[in-house]
Amino acid sequence: MKKIIFIAIIVIQATLLLAVFDDYQPSSRARGMGNAFTAVANDANAIFYNPAGLAEVGGGVILGFSNLYNQQFSEYKTAAAGYALPKKLGTVAIGARMFDVDFEDTNLMSEQIWSIAHGFTLLSDIHSTINFGYTGNFYRLSFDEMGEGNAFGLDVGGLAILHQRTRLGFSVTNINHPKMGDENQNSLPQKICMGVAYTPYDGVTTSVEMKKDFAQETEFMGGVEARIFEPLTIRAGVHQNPATWNAGASFYISGLSLDYSFTEHAALPATHYFNLGYRFQGR
Repeated sequence: MKKIIFIAIIVIQATLLLAVFDDYQPSSRARGMGNAFTAVANDANAIFYNPAGLAEVGGGVILGFSNLYNQQFSEYKTAAAGYALPKKLGTVAIGARMFDVDFEDTNLMSEQIWSIAHGFTLLSDIHSTINFGYTGNFYRLSFDEMGEGNAFGLDVGGLAILHQRTRLGFSVTNINHPKMGDENQNSLPQKICMGVAYTPYDGVTTSVEMKKDFAQETEFMGGVEARIFEPLTIRAGVHQNPATWNAGASFYISGLSLDYSFTEHAALPATHYFNLGYRFQGR
């Protein structure tokens, strides 16, 4: 009975409030840092956080999986891949995020976001680098026996790197104000994120971020990651509104990465998230 009620809450919330295509964070690494990732964004998952970060990525692929809130019926799957273009033209990337609510072999709700992005360097000298990026997102939402809807959104982002230790990042989600639906149109979430990351020592990164949803309250988050020794890196972070506590770890071996994060929610079961990645080109 509790399981049915939990499913009903998710579906009803999505139906009535259009609380969809929201922050189901696709990166285990970002989750471990409290989701303060806009100014960090230096792997293939940058396509989901700040496309400007793709300019540093080169080539690589990252796959992710989670049962959100530790519920078997709420599967969240992600994939991101980047490829470095020749002649300093930046990096292109493709990505997918899929969230499904299944019950008794029936798919009650499905959210899909298919993304394509480009990040490149605008300016670079001995002291600083300025990157810019943009992402096109195709949104698809469907409910069992209730039809489906589609929309297209555009994200933009910027990233400034100063003296290789300070990073200033921003991103704007759905800058084109996309809407979904025919007769009763609903606007998809619009957000602006601004973050600062600092590397006081090699192997240690701290990050703080502010996120403003134009229809809701402001969120604050912060985190830290530290390379303990090769190949282990650990992370911890907090997120306010909604309140979560996060921790995680990664193992890096010859370009292969295995990331894990744990998110403790204030009023819901914890979420475990996994990423498996491989970087085949570096910057």
